Amino acid sequence: MNTRNFFSNAALAIALVCCMLASAVAQEMKGDQIARVQKHSQPAGSTFSVDCNKKGSINEQLALLAKSGRNSNVTIVVSGTCREDVLIQGFDRLTLLANLRAAIEDPSGGVGITVDIEDSRSVTLQGFAVTGGAYGVVCGSMSVCYLSGNTIQSALYDGVLVSAASNAVLDSNVMQNNLAAGMRVNVNSSANSNYDIFQGNAFAGMAANQGYILAYASMVRNNGSDGSPGVNVINHSTVRLVSATISGNGGNGVNVRGGSEATFEDSSSTGNAGFGVRVGDLSFALFSESNVTGNLGGTDVACRPQYPATRGALTDIGGGLTDCVEP
Repeated sequence: MNTRNFFSNAALAIALVCCMLASAVAQEMKGDQIARVQKHSQPAGSTFSVDCNKKGSINEQLALLAKSGRNSNVTIVVSGTCREDVLIQGFDRLTLLANLRAAIEDPSGGVGITVDIEDSRSVTLQGFAVTGGAYGVVCGSMSVCYLSGNTIQSALYDGVLVSAASNAVLDSNVMQNNLAAGMRVNVNSSANSNYDIFQGNAFAGMAANQGYILAYASMVRNNGSDGSPGVNVINHSTVRLVSATISGNGGNGVNVRGGSEATFEDSSSTGNAGFGVRVGDLSFALFSESNVTGNLGGTDVACRPQYPATRGALTDIGGGLTDCVEP
């Protein structure tokens, strides 16, 4: 056997194998690089315009987007007055942006929902005047909704309804002159209200029924023309008021009942027709550096049957009157 030829052939074979391995590794690295480039080169969000004064329609634009599979990362800039009930369903990262105070008005006489957001994630409604409808804006079916700078008014029922395990964030809106609540949060849903105004609603400005509300620097005033409270917290709900103002409502400032909880932090409940705060039915209220005074029901913080509990009602309501007993 020729030893020199044997080692020469072996070296050649080893070199060939190494070359093949190197080529495979290079191809794999190239594939990874392409994948990374594709990942970071996704198309940016698309923007469309709708002018309802020129026969444009928000619903028609949404239908076109859904039909083409473009139901994510979309902005629609809306101009004019849109007389249609808008249904947003199955969208992700959709923004409806009002141009020059555009309006959406219910054409159904209170039968339809003016803006109905269902089964959608991160939907923003910004800068609109939303008028009429059975409800002004509904955030439902596990949706995530952002409402900013809107006026939502004159609904047959609630101005804003957050329901069915949905979450809403409201900022600098006005909910007014609705025939039920300005905003209602129920059925395992939550809402954050920041710098909003709830006024002139026939029922409560804010209502929670099996829901959670955090209100920061929001105002609830002159609601409850039917004798309802400014804020109604019932059926195992939680409301946290931080730097909030509750005033001039036609019933109690805040009702807390049905195993519910309310927290008042640097907040006020004054000048309401009933009690400033009423606590009853296995419910709890916590007061910290707040002002509950000058209410017309004779007692500012009232504890009523059965089994209410409070903390801070004797020390942190700005000198208001209470019949609550604390340990």
